[in-house]
Amino acid sequence: MDQSLIWALILAGLAGLSAFAGAVLAHFDESAGGVLTTRWKNGIIAFGGGALIGAVGLLLVPHGTESQPLWLACLTFLGGGATALLVDRALQRSGTAASQLVALNLDFIPEAIVVGAVITQNFPMALFLTVVMAAQNMPEGFNAYREVRQSHTGFIRKHILQLMSLCVLVGPAAAYLGYLAFSIDDAALGTLMTFFGGGILYLVFEDIAPEAKEPGDWLPAIGAVLGFMVAMLGSGLTG
Repeated sequence: MDQSLIWALILAGLAGLSAFAGAVLAHFDESAGGVLTTRWKNGIIAFGGGALIGAVGLLLVPHGTESQPLWLACLTFLGGGATALLVDRALQRSGTAASQLVALNLDFIPEAIVVGAVITQNFPMALFLTVVMAAQNMPEGFNAYREVRQSHTGFIRKHILQLMSLCVLVGPAAAYLGYLAFSIDDAALGTLMTFFGGGILYLVFEDIAPEAKEPGDWLPAIGAVLGFMVAMLGSGLTG
């Protein structure tokens, strides 16, 4: 097996492990009777939201627009937002609150694909993109676990940790797809990135940001700023 592919699979697997670690943290907090206060839980939610916005504004959209015409980038971005709207409404009608889980996969999958696509041409970019993914995935895994536990009954609620562990496999699978099917200047990869960027932005402002705010509390807003800063760091280091 090619060494670059091995590295892509390892990096994407580590990023997926971060999401599972966030779910495990939420599980232990729940088992301990809620060690984390509501204020700190809101801060974790806001951190994840800030990192998601940073991924859209500094990674997915900038790199996505480099390989496609502006009109197509705008169209796919809008299409991603519209698709997220339809999925979100469908989940609401079914009584399923899973916006955090949807948001986790909307940014993790395309970013893992990018890792596989760029690993042979720009290893530092792949490495720091992995750092950004790990920083995003931990709070998103934490929030997704809590959201699913609060809104589901039966099998899904009981086995959410096992389901979240699949992130460790989803990342390498996406990276493998990126390695085989795309390159960094591929127009198809660009449209995929802007499409998912639109979906992420919709979910942040529709579902994630409102949950993170209590009247008069400044910590969630600072959490969002810190999350965006993580994405800024990743963007700056990758050039």
